[in-house]
Amino acid sequence: MIDTDILIDIDRERKNFPNLPCFISVVTFYEFIRGKVDPPRAKYFLEKLCIMIGLDNDVLKKASNLWRVLRKEGSLIDDRDLLIGATAIAKGLPLWTENEKHFKRLEVHGLKLWK
Repeated sequence: MIDTDILIDIDRERKNFPNLPCFISVVTFYEFIRGKVDPPRAKYFLEKLCIMIGLDNDVLKKASNLWRVLRKEGSLIDDRDLLIGATAIAKGLPLWTENEKHFKRLEVHGLKLWK
């Protein structure tokens, strides 16, 4: 699963899409297109190249459980990153991201980071 920072690098031609099926969270989809000058074009780009994963019951249960645990630990992360991480965990997909500061703490909860 691809995180927003990686999509931005791909868009700026700093990275290439892997030669694998590419999944993104609906949250990543939102983060990416909201900052674009031409959101319809960005939306089209993502819909052609990626499989979008929504916030279903499994993802929302995982996210709410993670939020409670992280809150108790005093190590909450931004809700958008929490939902992206929960999506990857719930769907059993590794997450390709450069944002290890936030996502590293989700590894003990089942997140696999892909490099």
